[in-house]
Amino acid sequence: MDEMQRKQVQKRLDHARDSLNEAKTLFSEGAELSFVMNNLYYTFLYPVLGLLQARQLPAPMHSAAISLFEREYVQTGIFETRFLDAFRKAFDLRPACECQKRIINADIEELMPVAQDFLDAVEKNVQ
Repeated sequence: MDEMQRKQVQKRLDHARDSLNEAKTLFSEGAELSFVMNNLYYTFLYPVLGLLQARQLPAPMHSAAISLFEREYVQTGIFETRFLDAFRKAFDLRPACECQKRIINADIEELMPVAQDFLDAVEKNVQ
């Protein structure tokens, strides 16, 4: 990864950290769980988009980003499967339509530390 690609990923990581911090704040303040989940989802999405952009892999849809992340980064052993699983869960639980699944505190409590670990792992990967 060259310097320009690192900067692209780092910019996305900064956005992801903001999303995670907002998710933590919202959760601690008792906000609607759909708002918390939306922020957690973007905590996973932003770095993935940065990583794919660094490899010049377009992801026109979020589902495509998940598939490409799996193929390029998880199946190759760069990132753990638990990150993909958490990303998929956040994708499934994010408030995307009227038919959204019910989010419970345990979902947030499960995903929050994995999101933090993912950001740390991406940070190591781009150094």
